[in-house]
Amino acid sequence: MTPSPTPGPSPTPTPTPSPRGAALPPHVTLTRATAEDVPAMAVADGRAFGFHYEDQDVADLRPIVEPERFVLARDSSARDSSAHNSSTHDSPAHDSSDQGGIVGIAGSFDFTVTLPGGTPLPAAGVTWVSVAATHRRRGILRAMLNDLHHGYAAAGTPLAVLNASEGGIYGRFGYGVATTERAVEIDRRRAVFRPDVPDPGGVRYAGVEEAGRCAPDIHRRWCAVQPGAVSRSDDWWSYTLLDRPHQRRGASARFHLLHDDGYAAYRTDRSTCRVVEFFAATEQAHLALWRVLIALDLVTTVALDDLPTDDPLPWLLTDPRAVSTTGMSDALWARVLDPAAVLAARRYAVETDAVLQVHDPDGLADGRFRLRGGPDGAECTRTDDTPDLHLDVPALGALAFSGTRLRTLVRAGRAELPTGAGAATGAGAATGAGAGPTDESVLDAAFHPEREPTAGTRF
Repeated sequence: MTPSPTPGPSPTPTPTPSPRGAALPPHVTLTRATAEDVPAMAVADGRAFGFHYEDQDVADLRPIVEPERFVLARDSSARDSSAHNSSTHDSPAHDSSDQGGIVGIAGSFDFTVTLPGGTPLPAAGVTWVSVAATHRRRGILRAMLNDLHHGYAAAGTPLAVLNASEGGIYGRFGYGVATTERAVEIDRRRAVFRPDVPDPGGVRYAGVEEAGRCAPDIHRRWCAVQPGAVSRSDDWWSYTLLDRPHQRRGASARFHLLHDDGYAAYRTDRSTCRVVEFFAATEQAHLALWRVLIALDLVTTVALDDLPTDDPLPWLLTDPRAVSTTGMSDALWARVLDPAAVLAARRYAVETDAVLQVHDPDGLADGRFRLRGGPDGAECTRTDDTPDLHLDVPALGALAFSGTRLRTLVRAGRAELPTGAGAATGAGAATGAGAGPTDESVLDAAFHPEREPTAGTRF
């Protein structure tokens, strides 16, 4: 649906009270968004992140944006004064004269994410989070996130995830780094596969329509084996494949590569191939796609922003230095809302039986939980038993995906094994060994993943 050329004021929804004592300033209330709010939301979101949406962008977004999943902070005084302003831009998507008094936005997409062991779990993909520069440090962000988190918990959604524009914001709201991205550049002249590495073949170029038919199923199969993977709906795939010219940043349109079990998309930017999508459900597809990408003519560098940290590519080459890491950054952040549901859903590398004390200042995930689990499944229930491990909610978010080792969290002071605690687990339980290093090592081993988590989708 294309936004109207001059979107009028949105109907006035019933304000949402600020939850759990998150006081809002005078004139500011929280409301749920409506379809009529989307153009004004785009103005506010673009302003917060330093760009402008075109009208076509707003129309493209409508199939994936569910307004009822978004909460808006509205300042009635800002709305009144904005009516006297005028915009000099021709595009309604740039029109700042009537945003309906929106001074804050936060919402989510409806996703599933894959936990270690392959279990898909419903998750709210929190997005479009911003507060106007004119209204900072007034409790608006906390009020919006509290509203969302309590709503998700009430609806039975066990987990919220997001991509953070700044790394220092979301820890205080209970989010921990669940996956890490590695940006790499591959020197094509030095990237020679070892003589014993086969070439599986089977890769072909595809047009947009064929990619749209085949890539979603490949991605679903990749999600089933990849911890941390974020799902995509059919509408999300349609949006991803639009590839509008103004979104290419001077590079070419996308080229699409298909394998029966893999999909990759790339752009060329002068002598650089920029890989923007890469999903391989099998090792053969992974190798076949990289064989083609590294063999491209007129290319000196192949660049990728999100190579998994345990990807075997450097080990497939005669010169591992051909793959140089240009950056490491957090990717997916996770906020656990229901520890029992999250911990029971995943699988564990070794059998474990431990009591976890989760500390959550917001109360949503606070409590003590007994986890019994192993490679074949797990159960987790509330308990009053003595805890074997104390940790805060951000640490639990990291541990849920095994994006960070437990021993690292302990060293950082984000998790603690109390003196005298003993996890009845593993070798320690079998031999009757007491508390100590064995307990930490067994728990650490239990949470160690078969594959490092990676999300594959930014939102």
